[in-house]
Amino acid sequence: MRNIILISLDTLRASSMSCYGHYNLTTPHLDALVEKSTLFEKCISPHIPTHPAHTTMFTGKDVLSHQIITQGGTLNLAEDVRTMPELLSEAGYFTVAADNLGRWFQRGFPEGQYQGYQWESGYRKARKAEAVNETAMALLDLAQSQDKPWFAFLHYWDPHTPYHPPLPFERMFYSGDECDPNNRSMDAVYACEPFTDYFRQWMCTPDPADPENITKKRLWRDRRYVNSQYDASIAYMDACLAQLFRYLQDSEQLEETLLIITADHGEELDEHELWYDHHGLYETNCHVPLIVHCPALVPAGQRLGGLVRLTDIAPTILDYAGLTPVAEREKLEGTSLRVLMESGAHDGTTAAVYLTECGWMKKRGWQTEKWKLIVETGGTPAVYNTPDLELYDLEEDPDEVYNLAEEADEVVARLQAEMAVFLERRLAETGLPDPTVEQEITMRRIGDKSKAVPL
Repeated sequence: MRNIILISLDTLRASSMSCYGHYNLTTPHLDALVEKSTLFEKCISPHIPTHPAHTTMFTGKDVLSHQIITQGGTLNLAEDVRTMPELLSEAGYFTVAADNLGRWFQRGFPEGQYQGYQWESGYRKARKAEAVNETAMALLDLAQSQDKPWFAFLHYWDPHTPYHPPLPFERMFYSGDECDPNNRSMDAVYACEPFTDYFRQWMCTPDPADPENITKKRLWRDRRYVNSQYDASIAYMDACLAQLFRYLQDSEQLEETLLIITADHGEELDEHELWYDHHGLYETNCHVPLIVHCPALVPAGQRLGGLVRLTDIAPTILDYAGLTPVAEREKLEGTSLRVLMESGAHDGTTAAVYLTECGWMKKRGWQTEKWKLIVETGGTPAVYNTPDLELYDLEEDPDEVYNLAEEADEVVARLQAEMAVFLERRLAETGLPDPTVEQEITMRRIGDKSKAVPL
Protein backbone atom coordinates (compact mmCIF):
# COMPACT_ATOMS: atom_id res chain seq x y z
CA MET A 1 0.00 0.00 0.00
CA ARG A 2 1.68 3.15 -1.26
CA ASN A 3 1.57 6.71 0.08
CA ILE A 4 -0.43 8.94 -2.26
CA ILE A 5 -0.82 12.71 -2.79
CA LEU A 6 -3.55 14.17 -4.98
CA ILE A 7 -3.06 17.86 -5.81
CA SER A 8 -5.86 19.89 -7.35
CA LEU A 9 -4.78 23.24 -8.81
CA ASP A 10 -8.11 24.99 -8.97
CA THR A 11 -8.96 26.90 -12.17
CA LEU A 12 -5.72 25.92 -13.94
CA ARG A 13 -6.20 25.31 -17.65
CA ALA A 14 -3.63 23.12 -19.35
CA SER A 15 -3.03 25.57 -22.20
CA SER A 16 -1.64 28.21 -19.81
CA MET A 17 1.14 25.95 -18.53
CA SER A 18 4.54 26.04 -20.19
CA CYS A 19 4.78 22.24 -19.95
CA TYR A 20 1.68 22.17 -22.19
CA GLY A 21 3.18 24.63 -24.67
CA HIS A 22 2.19 28.06 -23.31
CA TYR A 23 4.31 30.93 -24.64
CA ASN A 24 4.92 32.35 -21.15
CA LEU A 25 7.17 30.40 -18.78
CA THR A 26 4.46 29.97 -16.15
CA THR A 27 5.38 26.57 -14.68
CA PRO A 28 9.17 26.03 -14.63
CA HIS A 29 9.09 23.92 -11.46
CA LEU A 30 6.23 21.75 -12.70
CA ASP A 31 8.07 21.51 -16.03
CA ALA A 32 11.07 20.06 -14.19
CA LEU A 33 8.82 17.56 -12.42
CA VAL A 34 7.27 16.57 -15.75
CA GLU A 35 10.70 15.44 -16.97
CA LYS A 36 10.48 12.69 -14.34
CA SER A 37 6.75 12.02 -14.76
CA THR A 38 4.07 10.86 -17.15
CA LEU A 39 1.99 13.72 -18.57
CA PHE A 40 -1.38 13.16 -20.22
CA GLU A 41 -1.79 15.51 -23.16
CA LYS A 42 -5.59 15.47 -23.21
CA CYS A 43 -7.28 15.15 -19.82
CA ILE A 44 -10.86 16.38 -19.85
CA SER A 45 -12.89 17.72 -16.91
CA PRO A 46 -16.32 16.55 -18.06
CA HIS A 47 -18.52 18.29 -15.50
CA ILE A 48 -17.70 21.88 -14.57
CA PRO A 49 -17.21 23.91 -12.38
CA THR A 50 -15.71 23.19 -8.94
CA HIS A 51 -18.30 21.09 -7.09
CA PRO A 52 -19.24 18.74 -9.96
CA ALA A 53 -15.62 18.48 -11.11
CA HIS A 54 -14.21 17.58 -7.70
CA THR A 55 -17.11 15.19 -7.10
CA THR A 56 -16.21 13.43 -10.34
CA MET A 57 -12.56 13.36 -9.28
CA PHE A 58 -13.39 11.97 -5.83
CA THR A 59 -15.95 9.34 -6.87
CA GLY A 60 -14.73 8.09 -10.23
CA LYS A 61 -18.30 8.47 -11.44
CA ASP A 62 -20.03 10.76 -13.92
CA VAL A 63 -22.71 13.34 -13.22
CA LEU A 64 -25.47 10.91 -14.15
CA SER A 65 -24.44 8.77 -11.19
CA HIS A 66 -23.39 11.33 -8.59
CA GLN A 67 -25.98 13.97 -9.65
CA ILE A 68 -23.83 16.94 -8.52
CA ILE A 69 -24.16 19.19 -11.57
CA THR A 70 -24.48 22.68 -10.07
CA GLN A 71 -22.15 24.90 -8.08
CA GLY A 72 -23.25 25.49 -4.48
CA GLY A 73 -26.60 23.78 -4.97
CA THR A 74 -28.79 22.39 -2.19
CA LEU A 75 -28.37 18.76 -3.28
CA ASN A 76 -25.77 16.79 -1.32
CA LEU A 77 -23.89 13.76 -2.53
CA ALA A 78 -25.88 10.62 -1.73
CA GLU A 79 -24.43 8.55 1.11
CA ASP A 80 -24.32 5.43 -1.08
CA VAL A 81 -21.99 7.19 -3.53
CA ARG A 82 -18.68 6.53 -1.82
CA THR A 83 -15.74 8.87 -2.22
CA MET A 84 -12.21 7.69 -2.80
CA PRO A 85 -10.95 9.09 0.57
CA GLU A 86 -13.70 7.09 2.31
CA LEU A 87 -12.65 3.91 0.54
CA LEU A 88 -8.98 4.49 1.35
CA SER A 89 -9.76 5.22 5.00
CA GLU A 90 -11.82 2.03 5.32
CA ALA A 91 -8.93 0.06 3.80
CA GLY A 92 -6.52 1.30 6.48
CA TYR A 93 -5.12 4.50 5.02
CA PHE A 94 -4.40 7.54 7.20
CA THR A 95 -6.11 10.38 5.30
CA VAL A 96 -5.47 14.13 5.47
CA ALA A 97 -6.69 17.09 3.42
CA ALA A 98 -5.71 20.75 3.04
CA ASP A 99 -8.97 21.97 1.56
CA ASN A 100 -11.83 24.38 2.17
CA LEU A 101 -14.68 22.94 0.08
CA GLY A 102 -16.33 21.26 3.07
CA ARG A 103 -19.62 19.42 2.51
CA TRP A 104 -19.21 15.85 1.19
CA PHE A 105 -15.56 16.49 0.37
CA GLN A 106 -14.83 16.05 4.08
CA ARG A 107 -16.02 12.45 4.01
CA GLY A 108 -13.22 9.97 4.65
CA PHE A 109 -11.11 12.40 6.69
CA PRO A 110 -11.27 11.99 10.50
CA GLU A 111 -11.71 15.00 12.75
CA GLY A 112 -8.63 17.18 12.79
CA GLN A 113 -7.30 15.68 9.56
CA TYR A 114 -9.35 17.87 7.19
CA GLN A 115 -8.07 21.42 7.62
CA GLY A 116 -8.63 24.67 5.76
CA TYR A 117 -6.56 27.81 5.31
CA GLN A 118 -6.91 31.57 5.00
CA TRP A 119 -5.01 34.21 3.10
CA GLU A 120 -4.97 37.98 2.84
CA SER A 121 -6.78 39.40 -0.17
CA GLY A 122 -6.16 42.55 -2.16
CA TYR A 123 -4.01 43.99 -4.90
CA ARG A 124 -0.58 42.29 -4.92
CA LYS A 125 -1.47 40.54 -1.66
CA ALA A 126 -2.97 37.17 -2.60
CA ARG A 127 -0.46 34.68 -1.24
CA LYS A 128 -2.87 31.79 -1.53
CA ALA A 129 -0.41 28.96 -2.18
CA GLU A 130 1.76 29.86 0.80
CA ALA A 131 -1.28 29.51 3.05
CA VAL A 132 -2.11 26.12 1.51
CA ASN A 133 1.50 25.01 1.91
CA GLU A 134 1.47 25.86 5.62
CA THR A 135 -1.58 23.66 6.22
CA ALA A 136 -0.38 20.97 3.81
CA MET A 137 3.05 20.55 5.37
CA ALA A 138 1.63 20.38 8.89
CA LEU A 139 -0.72 17.63 7.77
CA LEU A 140 2.03 15.79 5.91
CA ASP A 141 4.14 15.93 9.07
CA LEU A 142 1.20 14.37 10.90
CA ALA A 143 0.82 11.67 8.26
CA GLN A 144 4.50 10.77 8.44
CA SER A 145 4.43 10.59 12.24
CA GLN A 146 2.30 7.43 12.22
CA ASP A 147 2.76 3.94 10.76
CA LYS A 148 -0.15 3.52 8.33
CA PRO A 149 0.13 4.25 4.61
CA TRP A 150 -1.30 7.69 3.99
CA PHE A 151 -3.27 9.69 1.45
CA ALA A 152 -3.21 13.51 1.21
CA PHE A 153 -5.48 15.80 -0.80
CA LEU A 154 -4.03 19.28 -1.34
CA HIS A 155 -6.21 21.95 -2.94
CA TYR A 156 -4.56 25.13 -4.31
CA TRP A 157 -6.50 28.17 -5.55
CA ASP A 158 -4.15 30.71 -7.09
CA PRO A 159 -5.36 31.08 -10.68
CA HIS A 160 -8.94 31.57 -9.45
CA THR A 161 -10.22 35.14 -9.47
CA PRO A 162 -9.38 37.65 -8.14
CA TYR A 163 -6.02 37.53 -9.95
CA HIS A 164 -3.90 39.40 -7.40
CA PRO A 165 -0.46 37.72 -7.37
CA PRO A 166 2.23 39.32 -5.20
CA LEU A 167 5.34 41.04 -6.49
CA PRO A 168 7.52 40.27 -8.39
CA PHE A 169 5.06 37.98 -10.14
CA GLU A 170 2.52 40.74 -10.79
CA ARG A 171 4.89 42.33 -13.33
CA MET A 172 6.41 39.12 -14.65
CA PHE A 173 4.45 39.04 -17.91
CA TYR A 174 3.44 42.69 -18.41
CA SER A 175 5.12 46.07 -18.71
CA GLY A 176 2.92 49.04 -19.37
CA ASP A 177 0.09 51.09 -17.96
CA GLU A 178 -2.80 48.79 -17.14
CA CYS A 179 -5.00 51.81 -16.34
CA ASP A 180 -4.42 53.77 -19.56
CA PRO A 181 -7.79 55.49 -20.21
CA ASN A 182 -7.15 55.42 -23.97
CA ASN A 183 -7.21 51.61 -23.97
CA ARG A 184 -10.79 50.47 -24.52
CA SER A 185 -10.20 46.70 -24.56
CA MET A 186 -11.96 46.23 -21.21
CA ASP A 187 -15.20 47.98 -22.16
CA ALA A 188 -16.99 44.75 -23.10
CA VAL A 189 -15.73 43.07 -19.92
CA TYR A 190 -17.25 45.71 -17.65
CA ALA A 191 -20.44 45.64 -19.72
CA CYS A 192 -21.06 41.97 -18.81
CA GLU A 193 -23.99 42.50 -16.47
CA PRO A 194 -23.76 39.37 -14.26
CA PHE A 195 -20.10 40.13 -13.46
CA THR A 196 -19.70 43.91 -13.74
CA ASP A 197 -19.87 44.64 -10.00
CA TYR A 198 -17.50 41.78 -9.19
CA PHE A 199 -14.96 42.74 -11.82
CA ARG A 200 -14.97 46.39 -10.74
CA GLN A 201 -14.29 45.31 -7.15
CA TRP A 202 -10.92 43.76 -7.97
CA MET A 203 -9.87 44.76 -11.50
CA CYS A 204 -8.39 48.00 -10.23
CA THR A 205 -5.15 49.50 -8.94
CA PRO A 206 -5.47 51.30 -5.58
CA ASP A 207 -3.84 54.54 -4.58
CA PRO A 208 -0.76 53.52 -2.49
CA ALA A 209 -1.40 56.37 -0.05
CA ASP A 210 -5.12 55.63 0.34
CA PRO A 211 -5.68 52.03 -0.81
CA GLU A 212 -9.23 51.60 0.54
CA ASN A 213 -10.63 54.73 -1.07
CA ILE A 214 -12.83 53.57 -3.97
CA THR A 215 -12.80 57.01 -5.60
CA LYS A 216 -9.00 56.83 -5.91
CA LYS A 217 -8.86 53.34 -7.37
CA ARG A 218 -8.18 53.15 -11.10
CA LEU A 219 -9.88 50.48 -13.18
CA TRP A 220 -7.74 48.24 -15.32
CA ARG A 221 -8.22 49.18 -18.97
CA ASP A 222 -5.86 46.80 -20.74
CA ARG A 223 -7.16 43.28 -21.26
CA ARG A 224 -3.60 42.08 -21.82
CA TYR A 225 -2.83 43.00 -18.23
CA VAL A 226 -5.72 40.94 -16.85
CA ASN A 227 -4.56 37.97 -18.92
CA SER A 228 -1.03 38.47 -17.62
CA GLN A 229 -2.29 38.36 -14.04
CA TYR A 230 -3.80 34.92 -14.62
CA ASP A 231 -0.40 33.73 -15.87
CA ALA A 232 1.38 35.49 -13.01
CA SER A 233 -0.88 33.76 -10.48
CA ILE A 234 0.12 30.43 -12.01
CA ALA A 235 3.81 31.33 -11.85
CA TYR A 236 3.49 32.30 -8.18
CA MET A 237 1.72 29.02 -7.39
CA ASP A 238 4.38 27.10 -9.30
CA ALA A 239 7.10 28.69 -7.16
CA CYS A 240 5.21 27.65 -4.03
CA LEU A 241 4.87 24.11 -5.36
CA ALA A 242 8.67 24.06 -5.60
CA GLN A 243 8.68 24.56 -1.83
CA LEU A 244 6.32 21.60 -1.44
CA PHE A 245 8.47 19.44 -3.73
CA ARG A 246 11.59 20.35 -1.71
CA TYR A 247 9.76 19.42 1.49
CA LEU A 248 8.84 16.02 0.00
CA GLN A 249 12.39 15.48 -1.22
CA ASP A 250 13.90 16.36 2.14
CA SER A 251 11.34 14.05 3.82
CA GLU A 252 12.46 11.25 1.47
CA GLN A 253 8.92 11.00 0.11
CA LEU A 254 9.26 12.34 -3.43
CA GLU A 255 10.65 9.20 -5.06
CA GLU A 256 8.29 6.63 -3.56
CA THR A 257 5.03 8.56 -3.16
CA LEU A 258 2.44 8.46 -5.94
CA LEU A 259 1.91 12.14 -6.79
CA ILE A 260 -1.01 13.08 -9.05
CA ILE A 261 -1.38 16.72 -10.12
CA THR A 262 -4.48 17.94 -11.93
CA ALA A 263 -7.16 20.67 -11.93
CA ASP A 264 -10.90 20.71 -11.48
CA HIS A 265 -11.43 22.96 -14.51
CA GLY A 266 -9.72 25.73 -16.43
CA GLU A 267 -10.64 29.34 -17.09
CA GLU A 268 -12.11 31.45 -19.86
CA LEU A 269 -10.06 34.61 -20.27
CA ASP A 270 -11.11 36.62 -23.33
CA GLU A 271 -11.37 33.85 -25.91
CA HIS A 272 -15.16 33.53 -26.28
CA GLU A 273 -16.31 36.77 -24.63
CA LEU A 274 -17.37 34.93 -21.48
CA TRP A 275 -14.80 36.92 -19.51
CA TYR A 276 -12.61 35.63 -16.72
CA ASP A 277 -14.60 32.79 -15.24
CA HIS A 278 -15.14 29.07 -15.80
CA HIS A 279 -18.37 28.79 -17.75
CA GLY A 280 -18.58 27.53 -21.32
CA LEU A 281 -17.78 23.95 -22.37
CA TYR A 282 -14.71 25.07 -24.31
CA GLU A 283 -11.21 23.64 -24.09
CA THR A 284 -10.18 26.63 -22.00
CA ASN A 285 -12.38 25.18 -19.23
CA CYS A 286 -12.49 21.45 -19.95
CA HIS A 287 -8.87 20.68 -20.91
CA VAL A 288 -6.97 20.33 -17.64
CA PRO A 289 -3.46 19.13 -16.73
CA LEU A 290 -2.77 15.63 -15.53
CA ILE A 291 0.72 14.74 -14.33
CA VAL A 292 1.62 11.50 -12.54
CA HIS A 293 4.96 11.26 -10.73
CA CYS A 294 6.43 8.28 -8.92
CA PRO A 295 9.92 7.35 -10.14
CA ALA A 296 9.66 3.98 -8.42
CA LEU A 297 6.64 3.03 -10.55
CA VAL A 298 5.75 5.54 -13.26
CA PRO A 299 7.80 6.02 -16.46
CA ALA A 300 9.65 9.34 -16.64
CA GLY A 301 9.56 11.85 -19.47
CA GLN A 302 6.50 10.28 -21.01
CA ARG A 303 3.74 12.28 -22.74
CA LEU A 304 0.65 10.27 -23.63
CA GLY A 305 -2.07 11.18 -26.10
CA GLY A 306 -5.63 9.90 -26.14
CA LEU A 307 -8.64 11.13 -24.19
CA VAL A 308 -8.64 10.60 -20.43
CA ARG A 309 -10.92 12.16 -17.80
CA LEU A 310 -11.04 13.29 -14.20
CA THR A 311 -13.30 10.24 -13.79
CA ASP A 312 -10.17 8.09 -14.18
CA ILE A 313 -8.30 9.52 -11.19
CA ALA A 314 -10.10 7.67 -8.37
CA PRO A 315 -9.74 4.21 -10.00
CA THR A 316 -6.07 4.97 -10.70
CA ILE A 317 -5.42 5.83 -7.05
CA LEU A 318 -7.30 2.75 -5.84
CA ASP A 319 -5.32 0.61 -8.30
CA TYR A 320 -1.96 1.79 -6.93
CA ALA A 321 -3.30 1.32 -3.40
CA GLY A 322 -4.01 -2.32 -4.20
CA LEU A 323 -7.76 -1.74 -4.03
CA THR A 324 -8.94 -2.53 -7.56
CA PRO A 325 -11.52 -5.02 -6.16
CA VAL A 326 -12.97 -2.14 -4.13
CA ALA A 327 -13.23 0.00 -7.28
CA GLU A 328 -15.03 -2.86 -9.01
CA ARG A 329 -17.36 -3.38 -6.06
CA GLU A 330 -18.29 0.32 -6.05
CA LYS A 331 -18.80 0.24 -9.83
CA LEU A 332 -16.53 3.15 -10.59
CA GLU A 333 -17.10 4.35 -14.13
CA GLY A 334 -13.58 5.63 -14.73
CA THR A 335 -10.65 3.49 -15.80
CA SER A 336 -7.28 3.16 -14.09
CA LEU A 337 -4.50 4.87 -16.04
CA ARG A 338 -1.89 2.42 -14.81
CA VAL A 339 -1.89 0.16 -17.87
CA LEU A 340 -1.60 3.14 -20.22
CA MET A 341 1.37 4.50 -18.29
CA GLU A 342 3.17 1.18 -17.97
CA SER A 343 2.68 0.33 -21.65
CA GLY A 344 3.21 3.83 -23.01
CA ALA A 345 -0.05 3.56 -24.95
CA HIS A 346 -1.72 6.58 -26.54
CA ASP A 347 -5.15 4.94 -26.52
CA GLY A 348 -6.73 6.99 -23.74
CA THR A 349 -9.55 5.53 -21.66
CA THR A 350 -12.48 6.55 -23.85
CA ALA A 351 -13.38 7.47 -27.42
CA ALA A 352 -15.82 10.19 -26.35
CA VAL A 353 -16.63 12.29 -23.29
CA TYR A 354 -20.04 13.54 -22.14
CA LEU A 355 -19.80 17.16 -20.94
CA THR A 356 -22.11 19.24 -18.73
CA GLU A 357 -22.32 22.62 -17.03
CA CYS A 358 -25.12 24.04 -14.90
CA GLY A 359 -23.58 26.96 -13.04
CA TRP A 360 -23.89 30.19 -15.02
CA MET A 361 -24.99 28.47 -18.22
CA LYS A 362 -26.90 25.23 -18.84
CA LYS A 363 -25.38 23.18 -21.62
CA ARG A 364 -24.30 19.68 -22.47
CA GLY A 365 -21.72 18.44 -24.93
CA TRP A 366 -20.12 15.49 -26.64
CA GLN A 367 -16.38 15.44 -27.31
CA THR A 368 -14.20 13.10 -29.33
CA GLU A 369 -10.54 13.59 -30.18
CA LYS A 370 -11.54 15.44 -33.35
CA TRP A 371 -14.96 16.97 -32.67
CA LYS A 372 -16.77 18.86 -29.95
CA LEU A 373 -20.53 19.38 -29.99
CA ILE A 374 -22.08 21.86 -27.51
CA VAL A 375 -25.86 21.97 -27.13
CA GLU A 376 -28.00 24.57 -25.37
CA THR A 377 -30.58 22.97 -23.06
CA GLY A 378 -32.82 25.99 -22.57
CA GLY A 379 -31.58 27.34 -19.25
CA THR A 380 -28.80 29.72 -20.27
CA PRO A 381 -29.52 33.45 -19.73
CA ALA A 382 -29.66 35.47 -22.95
CA VAL A 383 -26.98 37.86 -21.66
CA TYR A 384 -24.24 35.39 -22.66
CA ASN A 385 -25.36 35.43 -26.31
CA THR A 386 -24.06 31.93 -27.04
CA PRO A 387 -25.32 29.81 -29.96
CA ASP A 388 -27.83 27.04 -29.34
CA LEU A 389 -25.66 24.62 -31.28
CA GLU A 390 -21.88 24.66 -31.65
CA LEU A 391 -19.54 22.30 -33.46
CA TYR A 392 -15.75 22.60 -33.48
CA ASP A 393 -13.07 20.65 -35.30
CA LEU A 394 -10.51 20.35 -32.51
CA GLU A 395 -7.78 19.12 -34.85
CA GLU A 396 -8.05 22.02 -37.29
CA ASP A 397 -9.37 24.63 -34.84
CA PRO A 398 -8.08 23.85 -31.33
CA ASP A 399 -9.05 27.33 -30.10
CA GLU A 400 -12.69 26.71 -31.05
CA VAL A 401 -13.07 29.86 -33.10
CA TYR A 402 -15.09 28.58 -36.07
CA ASN A 403 -18.53 27.18 -35.30
CA LEU A 404 -19.25 24.60 -38.01
CA ALA A 405 -22.72 23.61 -36.80
CA GLU A 406 -24.52 25.09 -39.79
CA GLU A 407 -22.23 23.64 -42.44
CA ALA A 408 -21.51 20.15 -41.10
CA ASP A 409 -25.04 18.75 -40.69
CA GLU A 410 -23.97 15.12 -40.94
CA VAL A 411 -21.34 15.47 -38.23
CA VAL A 412 -23.80 17.24 -35.94
CA ALA A 413 -26.42 14.55 -36.48
CA ARG A 414 -23.92 11.76 -35.83
CA LEU A 415 -22.61 13.30 -32.60
CA GLN A 416 -26.11 14.10 -31.37
CA ALA A 417 -27.12 10.49 -32.03
CA GLU A 418 -24.06 9.19 -30.14
CA MET A 419 -24.83 11.44 -27.18
CA ALA A 420 -28.49 10.39 -27.18
CA VAL A 421 -27.56 6.70 -27.15
CA PHE A 422 -25.10 7.32 -24.31
CA LEU A 423 -27.69 9.21 -22.27
CA GLU A 424 -30.37 6.58 -22.80
CA ARG A 425 -27.99 3.83 -21.68
CA ARG A 426 -26.64 5.67 -18.65
CA LEU A 427 -30.04 6.83 -17.42
CA ALA A 428 -31.27 3.24 -17.65
CA GLU A 429 -28.20 2.03 -15.72
CA THR A 430 -28.51 4.55 -12.91
CA GLY A 431 -32.30 4.71 -12.62
CA LEU A 432 -31.80 8.37 -11.65
CA PRO A 433 -33.12 11.55 -13.27
CA ASP A 434 -31.14 13.50 -15.84
CA PRO A 435 -29.67 16.31 -13.67
CA THR A 436 -29.50 18.68 -16.64
CA VAL A 437 -33.27 18.41 -16.93
CA GLU A 438 -34.09 18.33 -13.22
CA GLN A 439 -31.75 21.01 -11.86
CA GLU A 440 -31.43 24.72 -12.57
CA ILE A 441 -28.43 27.03 -12.76
CA THR A 442 -27.37 28.38 -9.36
CA MET A 443 -25.33 31.43 -10.36
CA ARG A 444 -26.84 34.56 -11.89
CA ARG A 445 -24.96 37.54 -10.48
CA ILE A 446 -21.85 38.17 -8.40
CA GLY A 447 -20.34 41.21 -6.71
CA ASP A 448 -21.20 44.07 -4.39
CA LYS A 449 -22.19 47.28 -6.19
CA SER A 450 -21.29 49.37 -3.14
CA LYS A 451 -17.67 48.19 -3.40
CA ALA A 452 -17.37 48.45 -7.18
CA VAL A 453 -15.22 51.18 -8.71
CA PRO A 454 -17.40 53.46 -10.82
CA LEU A 455 -16.98 53.31 -14.59
